[in-house]
Amino acid sequence: MTSAFNFKNLDKWKIRTLLAIKVFITVGVLYYLNAKFSDISFSTFFDFKSAYAFIIALILVPFNFFLQYKKWQLICDYSYPPQKKSSIFISILTGISTGLLTPGRLGEYPGRAFPLKDVKLSEVTAGSAIDKLNSLMVILIAGSFASLLFLNKFYSIDNNLTISLLFLLTGIYLLLVYLILSPEFWRGFVGDQIGKFKIIEKYFLNFKSIGLFNRTIFAKNFSLSVLNYLVFSTQFVLLVIAYSDQADFFTSLWGSSLVFFTKSIIPGITFGEIGIRESASVYFLGHFGVEAGACFNAALMLYTINILIPAIPGAIFIFRRNK
Repeated sequence: MTSAFNFKNLDKWKIRTLLAIKVFITVGVLYYLNAKFSDISFSTFFDFKSAYAFIIALILVPFNFFLQYKKWQLICDYSYPPQKKSSIFISILTGISTGLLTPGRLGEYPGRAFPLKDVKLSEVTAGSAIDKLNSLMVILIAGSFASLLFLNKFYSIDNNLTISLLFLLTGIYLLLVYLILSPEFWRGFVGDQIGKFKIIEKYFLNFKSIGLFNRTIFAKNFSLSVLNYLVFSTQFVLLVIAYSDQADFFTSLWGSSLVFFTKSIIPGITFGEIGIRESASVYFLGHFGVEAGACFNAALMLYTINILIPAIPGAIFIFRRNK
């Protein structure tokens, strides 16, 4: 039994250089936000207006990871040789750890391979991409609708134009779902086109053997992605309420869709995408009257409890495995 991936094969010098660059950019972004908004201060990071809201957000962390685990387990059980449940869960943590080092957290895809046995790296990457595709679709769908309504409310976009665009987006997303669930489309048109490019053809073959072509697996994974989105969106809203007296649940939920949408379409050039999430939070929730400091702290705390802290055991597993 061999591990799917060996950390020693990575170029450590390149990793350290990339990490250093991302850290410097992150520090620069955080410095700018701190200088521009007087109420943004790390000294208020644990200054909660509602401790109850913060505690509930913490309680939702296990639910967040349970849904991530079930999503990934669907792909693993369908596509790979039998894996231990503990290995599947640990692979989520190792993916989070490696994702911190790479732009757009792309390293999370192959990073999930560390604990898995008898699975090729390309197969894990393909499976992770399918898992993340569903999550991204949910974020883009919710975020695009939220963005249209935001532009209509705050930038006086014509109501008739807004309604027309809402119908157009609905049609586009329904067509997209139909195409994704259509084996004929992927095996025929897309397969023929990809076959012209030998470099990526082998990755497409991995996609063909995984859950993308099983409608039941895809539908279940998508449904879990919706639930997962609702959980971490609720976490963010609760954290905003925990830091602010001015926030209410529904406008903060609207704002959360805009924040996650923005984070998903902007390249992650900072460490752990710190600064992008916080800047978007300050900008969008600021329109709803929430203080900049509360927006900043809520976004940073969400990152801390959902990504940074879980990345620690993932990193420990990686380095112990590759001593």
